[in-house]
Amino acid sequence: MESRVEKIMSLSDNLPELNELFEKNESLYSYLGIKIIKIEKGYVELSLPYSEKITRAGNVVHGGIMMTAVDYAGGITTMTVNDGIDQVTQEVKINFLAPMHKGPFRIEGRVIKPGRTAVVVEIKFFDSENSLGIIALGTWYIIRDRIIKKK
Repeated sequence: MESRVEKIMSLSDNLPELNELFEKNESLYSYLGIKIIKIEKGYVELSLPYSEKITRAGNVVHGGIMMTAVDYAGGITTMTVNDGIDQVTQEVKINFLAPMHKGPFRIEGRVIKPGRTAVVVEIKFFDSENSLGIIALGTWYIIRDRIIKKK
């Protein structure tokens, strides 16, 4: 049986179908309008459209939304090097550098250290003018022996 990671990576050359798979299986991904715009081994680029539904007072993107996009970027980046069957976020350290309000936004994930049990990823969040709003470092735990299922 094809694992989640294998299924996703089998679609890396077909971004419309890959995004459709995420939209169908990840309701938050779909709600936010996140899209994978580039994926290759060790690297992912996502886009996030600006919308008032993701802002806080002052019309800047809510920090929790930005953290969610960072988590998606790190997780999807991890999938590009994951030889297990799934992964979960172990930890993410985020530095907020500037408020973000000029979308669409671009989120880049780059593997820093692949590993058998954990993968370390650097993630950057940019606005449409290429201003850096977040730099983050995260670790994703590789799952090899069980599939996480809904009850």
